[in-house]
Amino acid sequence: MEMLASAARLTYRWFILGPIMIGLGIALGLSLFFTVLRADPKIGIIDVPFTVITENSAFFISQMLDYAREREDIKAVVVLLNSPGGGVTPSEQLFLRTANLREEKPVVISANELLASGGYMMSMGANLIYAKPSSIVGSIGVRTSFFPPPPPNETDIGTGPAKLTGGTERTLLGEIELLKEAFLRTVISQRGDRLKISPEEILQALTYPGFQAKQLGLIDEIGSDIDAIRAAARLAGIDNYELVDVNAEVIKLQVEEFRRIFGTDAVMSVGDNAEPPVSAAEVLGRIGRLFPPTGDAQIAGGVPSDIPISVSTPRYFYLYGVPTDAAPVE
Repeated sequence: MEMLASAARLTYRWFILGPIMIGLGIALGLSLFFTVLRADPKIGIIDVPFTVITENSAFFISQMLDYAREREDIKAVVVLLNSPGGGVTPSEQLFLRTANLREEKPVVISANELLASGGYMMSMGANLIYAKPSSIVGSIGVRTSFFPPPPPNETDIGTGPAKLTGGTERTLLGEIELLKEAFLRTVISQRGDRLKISPEEILQALTYPGFQAKQLGLIDEIGSDIDAIRAAARLAGIDNYELVDVNAEVIKLQVEEFRRIFGTDAVMSVGDNAEPPVSAAEVLGRIGRLFPPTGDAQIAGGVPSDIPISVSTPRYFYLYGVPTDAAPVE
């Protein structure tokens, strides 16, 4: 009888304690599962070292912005930017892509040496702009170059006087004025009440050290890259976070795609033939060669000519001034 009673008590305890133990086990397992599964929120870091904004560089920067936008665990983005600007269209493209990203998650720009012209245009798409005290900020304006008319060619026939040349100095200056006004409207619309500078002074295309740019409302804060990261975390409402090197992640995806299409040997061959990085001085020298000595919109004598010019390749730039006598780079 005692054995039966003991068995009954054991069975009773099992029916009472068993479900409790099973429930605790399931709860513990789920807790461990979600602890492992739940990663810390991340802040994406996009590093744009000295970069002239061209179609190619804008394409790669856009890929990084898109990658940061599509990753759900990236809650904010910091762009480390050092750029004198570049082409009008790619600069506008980067402004719009940055503004699109801003609609989904906070974006903070942290300027280093240069945040000028098209580089500044891109930065206006962010929530906040940080710069160093001595960063060069501004150069809000447009530049272009005039080229001689093309030589007569019996095989080229155009349907209008400007079809083969693109226009005259006078018409080109009119287009420059429109682009300048568009740049100004972007500055006013994006910086708004923060501006402490008149539209007339903005259109002087002056540059300012970072501390003065803050006083004028062209940027938001003076601070380091770390300060910019903390500001991004604050905007995103996160405390514990990890940093993601977006450059490395995008390059890794590109290499994997290249390997998938062309094979491993092709990837290794590309790596073996890669050119060494080009210094900022070399890049500036190459840019200077784009502009002949008579180059910008300031016409000698102050009177634009109606002589046809060759503008078959658009050469409008939101670009910080480069000396036209810059030494050629071999």
